[in-house]
Amino acid sequence: MRRGWALALATAGAVVLAGGGYVVGDRTGGGGGPSCAEVRQTAEDLFGQWSKLAQDDAVRSVKVRAAADVVLVHEECFGFATQSAARAAVQQLDVSGDSTPVQLAAGIVACEAVVEDPSSCRTEP
Repeated sequence: MRRGWALALATAGAVVLAGGGYVVGDRTGGGGGPSCAEVRQTAEDLFGQWSKLAQDDAVRSVKVRAAADVVLVHEECFGFATQSAARAAVQQLDVSGDSTPVQLAAGIVACEAVVEDPSSCRTEP
């Protein structure tokens, strides 16, 4: 079980660096940071990838966590409701363990708060 979480955390770091690395890089590189449009697009892209994965794929929770982290790091680009949903998803993921239904519920809550078309969050692969 610890090995699974270690892998998930390592993968989350890689996803943030690879999937949204330019957002993190621009933010810390003194370039004035990314535009909110870029930040939102990164979060939506992560949820787009999430919605295409099988429900029992361990990467799903990593994608949700990465997208939620993008929201929480760039709070100025999202409304209060979206920030709250991202925080709730992170808390739910932290206590979910290996529970696929709980992880899926966390993903749906966060996805529906972030993407323009919430119905895309419930699409099956």
